[in-house]
Amino acid sequence: MELEIEIRNAEFACRCCGECCSGKDNEVMVSPDEIDLLCEAAGLTPDQIAEPYPEWIHDQEVTFTFGRVLRRGEDGNCMFLKNNRCTVYEHRPHICRTYPFMLDGNRILVFECSGCKSGEPTQDAELIAQDLLARREAEDKEFLLTKEQYQKHSMVLGSTIIFDSKGAHQHK
Repeated sequence: MELEIEIRNAEFACRCCGECCSGKDNEVMVSPDEIDLLCEAAGLTPDQIAEPYPEWIHDQEVTFTFGRVLRRGEDGNCMFLKNNRCTVYEHRPHICRTYPFMLDGNRILVFECSGCKSGEPTQDAELIAQDLLARREAEDKEFLLTKEQYQKHSMVLGSTIIFDSKGAHQHK
């Protein structure tokens, strides 16, 4: 499979440096299903795990956004990053499973990462390719269901709403 070959050729080997989970620009979109899995794994509530996507749309007297991102600590790092290790590794979101790779249509993008160009072909290229395809399928489904929720809900003037695949949620 061509995707697997491209991943193998990126020569990616995770260095467990935590850079991908660090910094104030680190926004990891999570679906409601991923939030539910993380809640179960971490014993936390959805509001303790995720916050609204930070780009708000102001339309007349209504404010809304689409989706949620993982919460970060005051240092900007992912809340699940401890000693450069993910504390919910087995339950991590699609974005985390596939980093530094992403699909843009049928084209693969490889983000800048110190683990790339290691000199050895990427191990687990087949698994990463499968995860990328699963991620794309999940993101496409989330997009369509969120669009459906947005189109079917009325917005009350003065409200602040978060739309996702499971509905329209009032934001406090």
